[in-house]
Amino acid sequence: MGLIADFVVAAPEDALQYESLLERGNAVPPDRYQRAQYKNFTPLALGFLWAILRSEKWDVERHRLEDVSHTDETWLQRFPDELVNLISTCDEAAASTVTEAWAQHEEVPGNSDELRPVLVDLKHLAIQAQKRGQRLYLWVSL
Repeated sequence: MGLIADFVVAAPEDALQYESLLERGNAVPPDRYQRAQYKNFTPLALGFLWAILRSEKWDVERHRLEDVSHTDETWLQRFPDELVNLISTCDEAAASTVTEAWAQHEEVPGNSDELRPVLVDLKHLAIQAQKRGQRLYLWVSL
């Protein structure tokens, strides 16, 4: 089954309500949330992406998402503004190189071809977050 991993654009107050909407089986309002749903992405996998986009060696302290909330089975993490900017400006020419490097980490689910649509979705969401003055989050459920 694996982890549920939703990438979500929302205002901070709405991000905290995301999980409760899912738990109650309510529809996720598209005017409050834009999202892409995947499986098995962790904050660690996104930290690797950040390091790759900065052309740096991954560092646990430097390349980490910001913890917003967590329970025993779920957690909500915010993408730092710098990472959102790097994702939003990743051009088509760099995307192949980025996904090839990203796929080299065994903690990252998928190969380069499978990661390409993830990067495309992340770029779209990052741009939307910037346009709307909102944030990009990773919501994970066991």
